[in-house]
Amino acid sequence: MGDLTQLMDNEAFRAFASYAAIILSKMMLMSTATAFYRMTRKSPPE
Repeated sequence: MGDLTQLMDNEAFRAFASYAAIILSKMMLMSTATAFYRMTRKSPPE
């Protein structure tokens, strides 16, 4: 487990992890927004 703490101290890994979290959050938000838009507009699924 010593390697994990070294990895968390790495600035490049922290940047990668934060950007990955942002992208995953955006992906979940956009899928929810798309589903809401399609359901309210009665758009057929593609």
